[in-house]
Amino acid sequence: MKHKVYIAILNWNNWKDTIECLESVFQIRYPNFQVICVDNGSLDDSELMIKQWAEGKHRVESVFFTFAEGNKPIPVVTYNRKTAEEGGDPEREGALSCQPSQYPLILIHAGGNQGYAGGNNIAMKYVIRKGDGAFIWILNNDAVVDKDALSAMVEDIEKAADVGMVGSKLLFYHRPDVLQAAGGCKIYPLLGNTEFTANNKRDSGKWDVQLEPDYICGASLLVKIEVIKSIGLLDENYFLYWEDADWGMRARAKKFKLLYCPKSRVWHKEGGTSGVVNALTDYYWTRNGLFFMRRFYPVLMLLAPFSYLIKFTFVRIMRKQPFNFTAFVRGIVDFLRGRMGKLI
Repeated sequence: MKHKVYIAILNWNNWKDTIECLESVFQIRYPNFQVICVDNGSLDDSELMIKQWAEGKHRVESVFFTFAEGNKPIPVVTYNRKTAEEGGDPEREGALSCQPSQYPLILIHAGGNQGYAGGNNIAMKYVIRKGDGAFIWILNNDAVVDKDALSAMVEDIEKAADVGMVGSKLLFYHRPDVLQAAGGCKIYPLLGNTEFTANNKRDSGKWDVQLEPDYICGASLLVKIEVIKSIGLLDENYFLYWEDADWGMRARAKKFKLLYCPKSRVWHKEGGTSGVVNALTDYYWTRNGLFFMRRFYPVLMLLAPFSYLIKFTFVRIMRKQPFNFTAFVRGIVDFLRGRMGKLI
Protein backbone atom coordinates (compact mmCIF):
# COMPACT_ATOMS: atom_id res chain seq x y z
CA MET A 1 0.00 0.00 0.00
CA LYS A 2 1.34 3.42 -0.97
CA HIS A 3 1.51 6.08 1.73
CA LYS A 4 -1.66 8.12 2.04
CA VAL A 5 -1.45 11.63 0.59
CA TYR A 6 -3.86 14.42 1.47
CA ILE A 7 -4.48 16.99 -1.26
CA ALA A 8 -5.44 20.45 0.02
CA ILE A 9 -7.22 22.85 -2.35
CA LEU A 10 -8.53 26.30 -1.41
CA ASN A 11 -11.59 27.85 -3.00
CA TRP A 12 -12.68 31.47 -2.73
CA ASN A 13 -15.43 32.67 -5.08
CA ASN A 14 -13.95 30.68 -7.94
CA TRP A 15 -15.81 27.39 -8.25
CA LYS A 16 -15.25 27.10 -12.02
CA ASP A 17 -11.48 26.82 -11.60
CA THR A 18 -11.90 24.66 -8.52
CA ILE A 19 -14.03 21.97 -10.16
CA GLU A 20 -11.66 21.85 -13.14
CA CYS A 21 -8.81 21.31 -10.67
CA LEU A 22 -10.82 18.69 -8.76
CA GLU A 23 -11.72 16.83 -11.93
CA SER A 24 -8.05 16.55 -12.89
CA VAL A 25 -7.08 15.48 -9.37
CA PHE A 26 -9.65 12.70 -9.22
CA GLN A 27 -8.17 11.27 -12.42
CA ILE A 28 -4.62 10.88 -11.09
CA ARG A 29 -3.03 7.41 -11.04
CA TYR A 30 -1.70 7.55 -7.47
CA PRO A 31 -3.68 4.89 -5.57
CA ASN A 32 -4.02 6.34 -2.06
CA PHE A 33 -5.17 9.93 -1.71
CA GLN A 34 -7.87 12.03 -0.09
CA VAL A 35 -8.91 15.51 -1.21
CA ILE A 36 -9.72 18.38 1.13
CA CYS A 37 -11.38 21.47 -0.33
CA VAL A 38 -11.41 24.41 2.07
CA ASP A 39 -13.89 27.13 1.14
CA ASN A 40 -12.67 30.53 2.35
CA GLY A 41 -16.11 32.11 2.80
CA SER A 42 -17.29 32.16 -0.81
CA LEU A 43 -20.48 34.02 -1.76
CA ASP A 44 -20.91 32.56 -5.26
CA ASP A 45 -22.72 29.24 -4.60
CA SER A 46 -19.39 27.41 -4.60
CA GLU A 47 -20.56 24.67 -2.23
CA LEU A 48 -23.57 23.90 -4.42
CA MET A 49 -21.52 23.82 -7.61
CA ILE A 50 -18.79 21.63 -6.09
CA LYS A 51 -21.39 19.17 -4.81
CA GLN A 52 -23.15 19.11 -8.19
CA TRP A 53 -19.82 18.35 -9.87
CA ALA A 54 -19.18 15.53 -7.37
CA GLU A 55 -22.63 14.09 -8.17
CA GLY A 56 -21.81 14.14 -11.87
CA LYS A 57 -24.40 16.82 -12.62
CA HIS A 58 -21.93 19.51 -13.65
CA ARG A 59 -19.61 18.59 -16.51
CA VAL A 60 -16.16 20.12 -16.72
CA GLU A 61 -14.55 20.82 -20.08
CA SER A 62 -10.78 21.15 -20.38
CA VAL A 63 -8.08 20.77 -22.99
CA PHE A 64 -6.08 18.71 -20.47
CA PHE A 65 -8.55 15.89 -19.78
CA THR A 66 -11.88 14.34 -20.71
CA PHE A 67 -14.65 14.57 -18.15
CA ALA A 68 -14.89 11.22 -16.34
CA GLU A 69 -18.50 10.21 -15.88
CA GLY A 70 -17.56 6.75 -14.60
CA ASN A 71 -16.01 7.91 -11.33
CA LYS A 72 -19.10 9.82 -10.17
CA PRO A 73 -20.78 10.24 -7.78
CA ILE A 74 -17.97 11.13 -5.38
CA PRO A 75 -19.20 11.18 -1.76
CA VAL A 76 -18.80 14.55 -0.01
CA VAL A 77 -18.45 15.07 3.73
CA THR A 78 -18.91 18.66 4.92
CA TYR A 79 -17.36 20.07 8.11
CA ASN A 80 -17.19 23.44 9.77
CA ARG A 81 -13.78 24.73 10.79
CA LYS A 82 -13.95 23.58 14.42
CA THR A 83 -14.95 20.02 13.57
CA ALA A 84 -12.33 19.79 10.81
CA GLU A 85 -9.50 20.98 13.06
CA GLU A 86 -10.51 18.29 15.56
CA GLY A 87 -9.99 15.62 12.89
CA GLY A 88 -13.53 15.39 11.53
CA ASP A 89 -15.67 12.28 12.01
CA PRO A 90 -13.66 9.18 10.98
CA GLU A 91 -16.63 6.84 11.49
CA ARG A 92 -18.81 8.92 9.20
CA GLU A 93 -16.11 9.03 6.55
CA GLY A 94 -15.28 5.33 6.87
CA ALA A 95 -18.90 4.28 6.40
CA LEU A 96 -18.92 5.59 2.82
CA SER A 97 -18.01 3.50 -0.22
CA CYS A 98 -15.77 5.73 -2.33
CA GLN A 99 -14.48 5.79 -5.90
CA PRO A 100 -12.10 6.70 -7.54
CA SER A 101 -10.28 7.58 -4.31
CA GLN A 102 -10.68 5.28 -1.33
CA TYR A 103 -11.99 8.25 0.63
CA PRO A 104 -14.70 10.91 0.32
CA LEU A 105 -14.08 14.50 -0.71
CA ILE A 106 -13.83 16.62 2.45
CA LEU A 107 -15.42 20.07 2.10
CA ILE A 108 -14.57 22.45 4.94
CA HIS A 109 -16.22 25.81 5.63
CA ALA A 110 -13.47 28.12 6.88
CA GLY A 111 -15.98 30.64 8.29
CA GLY A 112 -14.59 33.53 6.27
CA ASN A 113 -11.61 34.40 4.10
CA GLN A 114 -8.59 33.12 6.02
CA GLY A 115 -6.15 33.76 3.18
CA TYR A 116 -3.74 31.26 1.65
CA ALA A 117 -1.95 30.49 4.92
CA GLY A 118 -5.04 30.32 7.12
CA GLY A 119 -7.06 28.20 4.73
CA ASN A 120 -4.30 25.67 4.17
CA ASN A 121 -3.59 25.58 7.90
CA ILE A 122 -7.16 24.42 8.53
CA ALA A 123 -6.59 21.52 6.12
CA MET A 124 -3.26 20.67 7.74
CA LYS A 125 -4.72 20.69 11.24
CA TYR A 126 -7.40 18.26 10.06
CA VAL A 127 -4.76 15.96 8.55
CA ILE A 128 -2.43 16.06 11.55
CA ARG A 129 -5.30 15.36 13.95
CA LYS A 130 -6.44 12.36 11.88
CA GLY A 131 -2.92 10.96 11.96
CA ASP A 132 -3.15 8.57 9.00
CA GLY A 133 -1.32 10.52 6.31
CA ALA A 134 2.34 10.73 5.31
CA PHE A 135 2.26 13.75 2.99
CA ILE A 136 0.15 16.79 2.11
CA TRP A 137 0.00 18.13 -1.43
CA ILE A 138 -0.91 21.83 -1.33
CA LEU A 139 -2.37 22.69 -4.70
CA ASN A 140 -3.79 25.93 -6.07
CA ASN A 141 -7.38 25.72 -7.25
CA ASP A 142 -6.48 27.42 -10.54
CA ALA A 143 -4.25 24.50 -11.52
CA VAL A 144 -4.77 21.34 -13.58
CA VAL A 145 -2.59 18.32 -12.90
CA ASP A 146 -1.13 15.56 -15.02
CA LYS A 147 -2.26 12.03 -14.13
CA ASP A 148 1.22 11.14 -12.83
CA ALA A 149 2.00 14.46 -11.14
CA LEU A 150 1.55 13.15 -7.61
CA SER A 151 3.18 9.75 -8.19
CA ALA A 152 6.34 11.45 -9.46
CA MET A 153 6.57 13.75 -6.44
CA VAL A 154 6.00 10.95 -3.95
CA GLU A 155 8.77 8.96 -5.63
CA ASP A 156 11.18 11.87 -5.20
CA ILE A 157 10.22 12.75 -1.62
CA GLU A 158 10.69 9.12 -0.55
CA LYS A 159 14.22 8.89 -1.95
CA ALA A 160 15.91 10.28 1.16
CA ALA A 161 14.95 11.02 4.74
CA ASP A 162 16.19 14.60 4.49
CA VAL A 163 13.93 15.53 1.55
CA GLY A 164 11.15 17.61 3.11
CA MET A 165 9.35 19.37 0.26
CA VAL A 166 8.96 18.75 -3.47
CA GLY A 167 7.59 21.05 -6.17
CA SER A 168 6.19 20.42 -9.65
CA LYS A 169 7.09 21.64 -13.09
CA LEU A 170 4.64 24.54 -13.30
CA LEU A 171 3.53 25.31 -16.84
CA PHE A 172 1.32 28.17 -17.93
CA TYR A 173 -2.25 26.99 -18.46
CA HIS A 174 -2.71 29.20 -21.54
CA ARG A 175 0.85 28.52 -22.81
CA PRO A 176 1.26 24.84 -21.91
CA ASP A 177 4.71 24.51 -23.45
CA VAL A 178 6.17 27.38 -21.37
CA LEU A 179 7.31 27.15 -17.74
CA GLN A 180 6.06 29.40 -14.99
CA ALA A 181 8.53 27.77 -12.60
CA ALA A 182 10.82 24.79 -12.27
CA GLY A 183 9.47 23.83 -8.88
CA GLY A 184 10.13 27.02 -7.01
CA CYS A 185 11.97 30.29 -6.72
CA LYS A 186 15.29 31.97 -6.18
CA ILE A 187 15.57 34.52 -3.37
CA TYR A 188 17.60 37.70 -3.96
CA PRO A 189 18.28 39.15 -0.49
CA LEU A 190 19.93 42.32 -1.80
CA LEU A 191 16.72 43.17 -3.68
CA GLY A 192 14.33 41.81 -1.08
CA ASN A 193 12.70 39.94 -3.92
CA THR A 194 12.25 36.53 -5.50
CA GLU A 195 12.10 35.11 -9.01
CA PHE A 196 10.58 31.93 -10.42
CA THR A 197 13.22 29.46 -11.58
CA ALA A 198 13.06 29.08 -15.38
CA ASN A 199 10.20 31.58 -15.66
CA ASN A 200 8.99 31.96 -19.27
CA LYS A 201 11.42 29.34 -20.52
CA ARG A 202 10.32 26.92 -23.23
CA ASP A 203 9.69 23.38 -21.99
CA SER A 204 12.34 21.99 -24.32
CA GLY A 205 13.92 19.38 -22.06
CA LYS A 206 16.57 21.66 -20.57
CA TRP A 207 14.62 21.85 -17.31
CA ASP A 208 14.06 18.10 -16.98
CA VAL A 209 16.79 17.87 -14.36
CA GLN A 210 16.41 17.89 -10.59
CA LEU A 211 17.13 21.21 -8.87
CA GLU A 212 17.06 22.53 -5.30
CA PRO A 213 15.17 25.86 -5.30
CA ASP A 214 15.46 28.32 -2.41
CA TYR A 215 11.82 27.54 -1.74
CA ILE A 216 8.98 25.58 -3.34
CA CYS A 217 6.21 27.55 -5.04
CA GLY A 218 2.98 27.18 -3.07
CA ALA A 219 0.94 26.52 -6.22
CA SER A 220 2.04 22.85 -6.07
CA LEU A 221 3.94 21.77 -2.98
CA LEU A 222 4.24 18.28 -1.52
CA VAL A 223 5.40 18.25 2.11
CA LYS A 224 6.03 15.52 4.65
CA ILE A 225 3.77 15.59 7.71
CA GLU A 226 6.87 15.21 9.89
CA VAL A 227 8.27 18.42 8.38
CA ILE A 228 5.13 20.34 9.32
CA LYS A 229 5.40 19.01 12.87
CA SER A 230 9.04 20.13 12.95
CA ILE A 231 8.79 23.64 11.46
CA GLY A 232 5.17 24.54 12.20
CA LEU A 233 2.27 25.60 9.99
CA LEU A 234 2.23 28.43 7.48
CA ASP A 235 2.57 31.86 9.11
CA GLU A 236 -0.83 33.58 8.97
CA ASN A 237 0.76 37.01 9.42
CA TYR A 238 1.29 36.99 5.66
CA PHE A 239 -2.33 36.20 4.63
CA LEU A 240 -1.30 36.29 0.97
CA TYR A 241 2.18 36.06 -0.66
CA TRP A 242 5.59 35.22 0.80
CA GLU A 243 4.27 32.51 3.16
CA ASP A 244 5.70 29.74 0.94
CA ALA A 245 9.09 31.49 0.96
CA ASP A 246 8.95 31.72 4.75
CA TRP A 247 8.02 28.02 5.01
CA GLY A 248 10.88 27.02 2.72
CA MET A 249 13.39 29.03 4.73
CA ARG A 250 12.23 27.40 7.95
CA ALA A 251 12.49 23.94 6.38
CA ARG A 252 16.01 24.58 5.14
CA ALA A 253 17.00 25.90 8.58
CA LYS A 254 16.02 22.46 9.93
CA LYS A 255 18.26 20.83 7.25
CA PHE A 256 15.43 19.53 5.07
CA LYS A 257 16.10 19.47 1.31
CA LEU A 258 13.71 21.10 -1.16
CA LEU A 259 13.53 19.43 -4.57
CA TYR A 260 12.09 20.22 -7.98
CA CYS A 261 10.42 17.20 -9.62
CA PRO A 262 10.45 17.68 -13.42
CA LYS A 263 8.22 14.63 -14.01
CA SER A 264 5.39 16.23 -12.06
CA ARG A 265 3.56 18.46 -14.52
CA VAL A 266 0.98 21.03 -13.39
CA TRP A 267 -0.65 23.68 -15.57
CA HIS A 268 -1.29 26.88 -13.63
CA LYS A 269 -3.52 29.79 -14.55
CA GLU A 270 -1.57 32.07 -12.17
CA GLY A 271 -3.78 34.49 -10.31
CA GLY A 272 -7.13 32.82 -10.94
CA THR A 273 -8.37 33.93 -7.52
CA SER A 274 -6.29 36.96 -6.53
CA GLY A 275 -5.64 38.47 -9.93
CA VAL A 276 -2.20 38.95 -11.48
CA VAL A 277 -1.40 42.66 -11.04
CA ASN A 278 -3.54 44.95 -8.92
CA ALA A 279 -3.28 47.28 -5.92
CA LEU A 280 -4.15 44.56 -3.42
CA THR A 281 -1.43 42.17 -4.59
CA ASP A 282 1.13 45.00 -4.62
CA TYR A 283 0.17 45.95 -1.07
CA TYR A 284 0.61 42.40 0.26
CA TRP A 285 3.83 41.88 -1.69
CA THR A 286 5.37 45.05 -0.22
CA ARG A 287 4.23 44.61 3.38
CA ASN A 288 4.96 40.89 3.53
CA GLY A 289 8.27 41.20 1.73
CA LEU A 290 9.47 43.58 4.42
CA PHE A 291 8.19 41.20 7.11
CA PHE A 292 10.07 38.33 5.47
CA MET A 293 13.26 40.36 5.15
CA ARG A 294 13.17 41.45 8.80
CA ARG A 295 12.83 37.80 9.85
CA PHE A 296 15.51 36.25 7.64
CA TYR A 297 17.76 39.07 6.34
CA PRO A 298 17.43 41.95 8.84
CA VAL A 299 20.72 43.60 7.85
CA LEU A 300 19.45 44.00 4.25
CA MET A 301 15.86 44.95 5.05
CA LEU A 302 16.28 48.67 4.36
CA LEU A 303 17.24 47.95 0.75
CA ALA A 304 13.91 46.25 -0.05
CA PRO A 305 11.68 49.39 -0.29
CA PHE A 306 13.89 50.83 -3.03
CA SER A 307 13.65 47.57 -4.98
CA TYR A 308 9.85 47.54 -4.64
CA LEU A 309 9.61 51.19 -5.65
CA ILE A 310 11.37 50.40 -8.91
CA LYS A 311 9.25 47.29 -9.44
CA PHE A 312 5.92 49.03 -8.86
CA THR A 313 6.72 52.21 -10.77
CA PHE A 314 9.28 52.14 -13.57
CA VAL A 315 8.97 48.44 -14.42
CA ARG A 316 5.19 48.66 -14.45
CA ILE A 317 5.24 51.73 -16.66
CA MET A 318 7.53 49.97 -19.16
CA ARG A 319 5.24 46.93 -19.19
CA LYS A 320 2.11 49.10 -19.43
CA GLN A 321 0.75 47.56 -16.23
CA PRO A 322 -1.19 49.29 -13.42
CA PHE A 323 0.85 51.78 -11.44
CA ASN A 324 0.06 51.19 -7.74
CA PHE A 325 2.24 53.64 -5.84
CA THR A 326 -0.39 54.18 -3.13
CA ALA A 327 -0.56 50.44 -2.40
CA PHE A 328 3.23 50.35 -2.15
CA VAL A 329 3.25 53.20 0.39
CA ARG A 330 0.43 51.68 2.43
CA GLY A 331 2.25 48.38 2.54
CA ILE A 332 5.30 50.06 4.07
CA VAL A 333 3.20 52.03 6.57
CA ASP A 334 1.24 49.00 7.75
CA PHE A 335 4.44 46.97 8.12
CA LEU A 336 5.96 49.71 10.28
CA ARG A 337 2.78 49.80 12.39
CA GLY A 338 2.76 46.02 12.78
CA ARG A 339 -0.51 45.57 10.89
CA MET A 340 -0.26 42.06 9.51
CA GLY A 341 -2.77 39.42 8.42
CA LYS A 342 -5.80 40.33 6.33
CA LEU A 343 -6.12 43.93 5.13
CA ILE A 344 -9.23 45.38 6.78
